Amino acid sequence: MVIKTKKILIKEVTDILHDIGMPAHIKGFYYVRDAIILVYQDITRLNHIINDVYALVAKRHHTSIQSVERTIRVAIEITWLRGDMDEIMCIFHNTVDGRKVRPTNKEFIALIVDYLNIEHM
Repeated sequence: MVIKTKKILIKEVTDILHDIGMPAHIKGFYYVRDAIILVYQDITRLNHIINDVYALVAKRHHTSIQSVERTIRVAIEITWLRGDMDEIMCIFHNTVDGRKVRPTNKEFIALIVDYLNIEHM
C-alpha cells in the first residue's frame, strides 16, 4: 500500500509541475519533484532545506547540494518566465505576484506542499 501511495504522490506532483509549465526535460524538474515529495512526507524538513532536503536529493542524483539548489532555482525561474501563469496563480493564489519576482526555492516547495495538503483533506 505504501508503494502505491508513493506512486500516486509522484504522479500528483508530476501533474502539478506539468500544469504550471515546468519543462520535464530539465534536471531541475526531477529535483523539484523529489524535494516536494520529501517535504510532503515530513514538513519539518522545510526548516532544514539545505542540509536535509537538498542533501537527500543530491545523494539520490549523485550530485552536490549546491548543484541541487542552483538547478531547482533555474527550473523555477524558467517556469516563472515561460509557464502557464493562469495555472500558477490558481495554485499559488495571492501568495506570490506572478508579474514580479519568482518565489524562492523554499517558498515554491512549501506552497506546492500546502496545495497538496489542502487537496488531500
